[in-house]
Amino acid sequence: MKRTLIVIALCLFTVSTAWSADLREAIQSAETALAQRLETSTASQKRITGDRESLTRELTRLSTEIQKLKFQAIQEKKRGLALDREVTELTAERNQLDKEVGRIVAIVRTAAKNLRDLSLGSPFSAFTPERLAHLETLADGTQFPGLDDLKSLFAYFADEITHCSEVAVHPATITGRDGISRETPLLTAGPFMTLALKEKGAEPLLYDVATLSFKELPTPPGRVFGWNLNRYAQGKTDTLSLDLSAGAALVHLKRTPSFLERIQNGGPLVWPIALIGLAGLFIGIERTLFLKKVHDNTDNTMGTVNELAGYGHWDECDLIVKERKTTPVYNVLRKGLEARGERREVLETILQEAILKELPRLERFLPFLGMLGAVAPLLGLLGTVTGMIDTFEVINIVGTGDPRMMSGGISTALITTMLGLAVAIPIMILHTVLNRQVEHIIGDMEEKAVALTNIVHRETLRYCTKACPARVRA
Repeated sequence: MKRTLIVIALCLFTVSTAWSADLREAIQSAETALAQRLETSTASQKRITGDRESLTRELTRLSTEIQKLKFQAIQEKKRGLALDREVTELTAERNQLDKEVGRIVAIVRTAAKNLRDLSLGSPFSAFTPERLAHLETLADGTQFPGLDDLKSLFAYFADEITHCSEVAVHPATITGRDGISRETPLLTAGPFMTLALKEKGAEPLLYDVATLSFKELPTPPGRVFGWNLNRYAQGKTDTLSLDLSAGAALVHLKRTPSFLERIQNGGPLVWPIALIGLAGLFIGIERTLFLKKVHDNTDNTMGTVNELAGYGHWDECDLIVKERKTTPVYNVLRKGLEARGERREVLETILQEAILKELPRLERFLPFLGMLGAVAPLLGLLGTVTGMIDTFEVINIVGTGDPRMMSGGISTALITTMLGLAVAIPIMILHTVLNRQVEHIIGDMEEKAVALTNIVHRETLRYCTKACPARVRA
């Protein structure tokens, strides 16, 4: 096709140029041009074929390389997935380790806080104040606890346990009642008692948490308590009083009100109860002395009179009973000796009447004492009821926001009950004892009266036998 077009073109060109050139030369030139064109086309075809083969080979090589790259991509993707899983596992493991570390740090901080709080109230912190600063650093979280910190924390716990289980002497500075600080050896019995060892003896101390120091009590301890502490400090006893409340008991000891202060805080009904107690005391003393005297006279006097009567010494018996005319025993004996000439039944009746006549004197004030013992707890209960009424009125006005107001009112209300029972119990016991003593005296008097009756009857029979033997035999 190309060739035809070329020929046509040449023909046209020849026709157009026939006027200036020969047709043969034109054809020859066309053929020559055609041959050149054919050579050029052949060379181009060969070159194209070679390029096609090289491109095919390159394409094959690239296809193979693409397959390799695809395989490598698949392998790398698998490796990437494996690495992702490994990263996920490592991340989870790291998070778990972070949680464990956080938990350990929290435990360490909590332990440091607990030990810090414990150390603040421990008297041993006065001897090692530097540990509080370290514990404060561990507790507030400003420093990550290292291995040395953990070892120190364990050492602090071990030291506290050791100090709490030993009795030791430590040099320290204490603040006296006059506000002056002095170097004084201290004896510590764990955290439960700290004693200042002085020349005059041992004295308990209070631990001041704010200043990490020891100070003396505002007032010296009681004599009995101080005597026991001195004996322990001197090694004379192994018994030591301990304050298990970490100083609260000692503080309460110095704040314990006296008996008069309790009475003053008990309200107006305390005074009638106190008067009842004094009245019962005076009556009990008077009745005890009187009945003891009567009991001694009963045993001695009636025994002596019966002995003399057994020998028939009636004049000496009359002389003895005339010495005292106000004593019950002498009054009974006097009535019996005056009626010794009567019959036995009459004599027994006279002696029984004399004993009954003396019974009111023996039981004098005892019913009143029993009444006092019954009235005292009732007055105490009345004081408690009135105090509780006042307490509830305060609660109704100000509410229950301040427990001290309620506890103070209840404490004041219960003072009257305490005092009433404290007065009534000894009065009732004394009343019972005195009643038993009166019964015992009456029993002794009746026994001696029966013995006197027998003696008088026997002496009367003997006299009658001597004076009128025939009448007695009849």
